[in-house]
Amino acid sequence: MIPREACMTRNREGDVSMKLIFAGTGDALGIPAIGCGCKICTMAREKEGKNRRRRSSVILSNNSDTLLYDTPPTIGDVLNQNRIFHISAIFLSHKHYDHIGGITEFEYWPEKIPVYGNMSALGNFEITGNLYENCEFHVLHDRKTVKVNSIEVTPFPILHSVPTYGMVFSASNKRIVHFNDKQYLQLNDYQKAMMEKANVAVFHTPGYSGKTGHTTVSGVMMLAKKYPDTRIVISHIGHNNLSHEEIEENVSTYENIIVAYDNMEIEV
Repeated sequence: MIPREACMTRNREGDVSMKLIFAGTGDALGIPAIGCGCKICTMAREKEGKNRRRRSSVILSNNSDTLLYDTPPTIGDVLNQNRIFHISAIFLSHKHYDHIGGITEFEYWPEKIPVYGNMSALGNFEITGNLYENCEFHVLHDRKTVKVNSIEVTPFPILHSVPTYGMVFSASNKRIVHFNDKQYLQLNDYQKAMMEKANVAVFHTPGYSGKTGHTTVSGVMMLAKKYPDTRIVISHIGHNNLSHEEIEENVSTYENIIVAYDNMEIEV
């Protein structure tokens, strides 16, 4: 079992680590949600802390490259906050606004960026003159690996309300599997194989239990038992879920579950 405190993993001499920054960990509404006076949103408005959540995206980097997975509307603020001035490539999971709404920020990016996504995602934002000049658009295909220098990215289909790709990020014998907005708990044979090989697996859990249209926190706890050697991160948390502190308390007996919060970093 992996100790809970081992959010940063020691690497063998010569290994190059990958770093994950959870730039946002909220669901489509973020927390606090606009126009909502629920307990969680009220708490998030009244005080700083882990219950304030931007819409979900991750930044993955090693010693030479930085990848961005999804571009929510607040992505410009995220990049400024983290002082990121170079992006090797952008990968888009699907066309929902909370995942691609910030793509037009890159109209003004000072370098040309490759952007990868399925046809559904790439066809759902306006290609202005500047954005067309600054981005090179590429269509992803099921399990066809894209190599960005030393990082390999392999998309795989996720059952969601629209065509969606999860991603496998691999480098230096390390593997991060991101399941994005996966609809059901069940894994197919490919996804099971990826879980068994993964150092880290990320699941989106807007709700704690019940029918949420996504994997739930209670479902992830079941997976944690099956894959005790994989660190499982829950993200994309909504205001209808429990508070961050309550979720952490409920999963505390699972040493391989991490509850993400905005700007959390994990080294693999």
